[in-house]
Amino acid sequence: MLAQAARILQAGVYGLDTTSKQEFLTCARDLAGKCDVLVVAGGDGSLSDIINAIDTKERPIAYIPLGSGNAMRYALHIRGSIAEVAMRIKEDLVHKFDLIQCDEKRLAYMVSIGLEGAVIKKRDEYKARGTSGFKAYLMAFLEAYVKEFKGVRAGIAMNGRSLETGSLLSLMIMKQPYYGYGLKVMPGARLDDGRLHVRVLHTGAISSLVGGVTSLTVGNRVGLYQTSEQVSVVLERPLPMQTDGDVAWEAKEFHFRVLPGALRMKA
Repeated sequence: MLAQAARILQAGVYGLDTTSKQEFLTCARDLAGKCDVLVVAGGDGSLSDIINAIDTKERPIAYIPLGSGNAMRYALHIRGSIAEVAMRIKEDLVHKFDLIQCDEKRLAYMVSIGLEGAVIKKRDEYKARGTSGFKAYLMAFLEAYVKEFKGVRAGIAMNGRSLETGSLLSLMIMKQPYYGYGLKVMPGARLDDGRLHVRVLHTGAISSLVGGVTSLTVGNRVGLYQTSEQVSVVLERPLPMQTDGDVAWEAKEFHFRVLPGALRMKA
């Protein structure tokens, strides 16, 4: 699958023989010290893991999307075959993009707290049972939203102000517009504007339905939208945090800040 891309980029293909995430990331760190650009072939989770494993200010990366959701494929407007993507990487310049610092623990380009974490957990259960792609995501969303997830009381601080809500459904903090599958949940977000793009969604079946439909078309306009350089949230009970398509950890309190230009990427 990657042989033609390797020929175009005059590069080897590594990591296919690794048997764990840790082994894969060790391989990536070793390669980062020996190449001009480290090309990541995989899904959003693999790209995120590499961003957290190496210093992308020192070693630029590039991306060949191979996963199912591929939010960054849409954010970077990557189209065409693997060979066409490889040619674009070969010809493009290195750009500086922003990242989100999450509790000083992890870097990300899309984060949410609340419903999405529950959806990702359910999605992984469906995938383990053989359902894949957008169908697994949609089934997980319906089950999590209708049967399980309840709004929580939360205090959110940004731009020197505090917002209290008793029915938080999801707090989205984004550096690019998309979730996976082309869902445009944050139309105004940009990778290079030095801001966090924040949307606060409250529980409510009608508003959630409208937000879902518009995410597939013009882009979600439901919920309170602001931009900020820092965001903090305190919850009444621990909730899972989703980062770049995977569940990171659960907590009652989270803190985020923007890191301008932290990601150097051929795109």
